[in-house]
Amino acid sequence: MPPSLGANWRLQLPRGKRRLDFDDEPTKDKKREVKPPSKSQPNITINNTNTPSSSGSQSRQHDRAPLSKSSTSQKDQKNDGPRLGLNTEVHPLLRDLAAVPQAQGGPKKPRSIFDPASLNPYLNQTAAGALTHRPRPLSLNPQGKYVAQGDQLREKLKKEVAEEKRKNELASKNLLPDENIGEQLYKPQWPPLIESWDRPFLQKRLYDEFKGEFVYDSEEAPVSIYIQHPVPVYVNRTEVELALHLTKKEMKRKRRNERLARHKEKQDRIKLGLDPPPPPKVKLSNLMNVLTNEAIKDPTGVEMKVRQQVEERHRQHMKVNEERQLTQEQRHEKIHQRHERDLSRGVFTTVYRVDKMDSKQQYKVDINAKQMELHGMVLFNPRFNLVIVEGGEKAIKFYRRLMTSRIDWDSQPNGSPCEVVWEGQLRHLSFKKWSRMYTSSDEEATTLLARFGLSLITLGAVVGIAVWPGQKKAKQEVVDQTTKGPKPGDKDEEFDFQKIINMEYFKGVQ
Repeated sequence: MPPSLGANWRLQLPRGKRRLDFDDEPTKDKKREVKPPSKSQPNITINNTNTPSSSGSQSRQHDRAPLSKSSTSQKDQKNDGPRLGLNTEVHPLLRDLAAVPQAQGGPKKPRSIFDPASLNPYLNQTAAGALTHRPRPLSLNPQGKYVAQGDQLREKLKKEVAEEKRKNELASKNLLPDENIGEQLYKPQWPPLIESWDRPFLQKRLYDEFKGEFVYDSEEAPVSIYIQHPVPVYVNRTEVELALHLTKKEMKRKRRNERLARHKEKQDRIKLGLDPPPPPKVKLSNLMNVLTNEAIKDPTGVEMKVRQQVEERHRQHMKVNEERQLTQEQRHEKIHQRHERDLSRGVFTTVYRVDKMDSKQQYKVDINAKQMELHGMVLFNPRFNLVIVEGGEKAIKFYRRLMTSRIDWDSQPNGSPCEVVWEGQLRHLSFKKWSRMYTSSDEEATTLLARFGLSLITLGAVVGIAVWPGQKKAKQEVVDQTTKGPKPGDKDEEFDFQKIINMEYFKGVQ
């Protein structure tokens, strides 16, 4: 046995390894050899000799039977887990704490000739990759390479020194903008040597090279020295200040503030002695509180006096209201101005067709058009009635609701609904006033409306179709042909208005 091992060999182990289960403990009278361990266990052989030791170590020794192959195999099968040195089992919580990195190319195939794990079982050969270094061919720098780089660097430094010197000279003359106060933002830009629109034609040439080719005094020259300034057109425009739109809540607040300001001004004038103080506002309800002594002395006289004051205040109030109230002419003028403002924003028109119209309905149609100051006419015909109105947008909108919703056209047994034939916006008014027209036939109605340029609308009313802008060109041509009639010299059939009614002209036109 080596001199380093003896009877007290347990004491020479570290403190945490003393109570481990070793199969190679030396016995008293037998020499025992431990089976060579596997790759993960070191090969330890202990020869037991009668070496003197301390009494304490001898008392801890005891006889143990030699290990057999069966017991050794069972123990190896039992302890298949990962082990450390001296056949020590690792605690389960300490196993596989960190994942072992795997090589990108997959696990390495074991070598049949040489196995590195036999030398170092703790080295993971699967993580070892191939060498990334590859030999490079021999390359030599050309002659003068670094000399040229040095020349470029010296030239760059020389330019920087010259630029710095130029900036210092400009700064000494106060010609550079002060960046502390942002003067560089207001520095005027120098004009370019070549304008962007001339660059494709000059082909990297400067303007100075063309001075001899410029001709100014020739009549054929595209550019001359003369400059034509257009005469400005001055229009007398009156700028209209739009009134500020206020909500009802804002208008109430505005009136309340104005009333408080007037009351405060009145109180200030009374305090300064400019105006006399107003008499007390005595009523029958506060009679005894205001006139205490006088009411006790002569209650009847005080009551009569208070009643007179109440009547006087009421009379003064009604007088102020009458003065503020508009007269009949002023009300009409106010309504007329409102209609004029509505008409100045644009002229709109709508054409209605009603087959039957009684006297009450005629009165509503006529009186509402007059009250709204609409232009146009109501055309009465044995077959149909036509209502044409022109005016402002608000008035036309009100009249449309009257014709389509408010008037009950089905009240009579033979009543018919109101149909909108055409509506839109015009450049100017076609009628100067509102009037009533009566015709006895369709031809007379067409002739009458043709004087106002409304023959197409009459055709739509006669046929019973809605003539809207944007119809197909074929139908428009047919309509124009039927309304204008045959041209002089044409040998076609004569213009027959009855065919229009029977829709014979519109056959095949979608």
